Amino acid sequence: MNKKNQNEKLEFIELLAYFHGTVNREDIMNKFCISAASATNLLSQYNKMVPNNLDYNVNLKSYEISKNFKPSFNVRMFLERIPVYTIPTLNKPIDDEIDKIAVISRAIHRIHILKITYNSISSGSSIREIVPVAFANTQLRWHLRAYDRKRQQYADFVFRRILKIKTMKNSLIKEYEHPNNDKQWHLFINLKLKAHPRNVTDTYIMKNKIYDIRIRSAMAGYFLQLWNVDCSHDAILKEKKYQYILENINEVSKLTDLTLAPGYGE
Repeated sequence: MNKKNQNEKLEFIELLAYFHGTVNREDIMNKFCISAASATNLLSQYNKMVPNNLDYNVNLKSYEISKNFKPSFNVRMFLERIPVYTIPTLNKPIDDEIDKIAVISRAIHRIHILKITYNSISSGSSIREIVPVAFANTQLRWHLRAYDRKRQQYADFVFRRILKIKTMKNSLIKEYEHPNNDKQWHLFINLKLKAHPRNVTDTYIMKNKIYDIRIRSAMAGYFLQLWNVDCSHDAILKEKKYQYILENINEVSKLTDLTLAPGYGE
């Protein structure tokens, strides 16, 4: 057994113990299709490597996680394997959008201009010439960050509302349109969130905790909107859905557009 395969099996033993509480010979046999003797040998190797992590339970015929357990592998990498139910989203690109994604992706990497038909809620359908910068996922929907020649500024386009696309390979990009000049996209800022002083009655856990979120400036408004962060200067939003306030709002408001942020300006 080479070292990589051996480590994979030893990691599995630790993963099962850490997240399930127990691990036995049959678990290892079923996972890796190996013999009982090989599974026993792996358990023995793990116990020699980390002698205080597992205790044998005679009644269960399994090893249990011990009170002195300390992970020897990077257990965070296993989080992706934990079954977590994710609620559906209405606007996630699906198979019939792959061609559209590919065309835009090529334009981003090759710095080409796109001519698109865009269906705006406020102004209806129109033809735009854009210089795409990057895709962004707000958890609610996908956006395309791009320079919009019509508005002469960098802006966000809802991906689903882009109806038609044509690549303009021979059209020249002006310096101020270049993706590298999208300052709001390339600037990272820190959002400091803390428990809402009025809406979170029991602040036992969150009382002094500050969540420091590092995020692209262009995406800050979406994040604050998604998490219902009260961005009013005196934390005046009263609904219970506002569980957080933006503690460094004065600093952040100088760096990014907070139009989408709940309560901003109130």
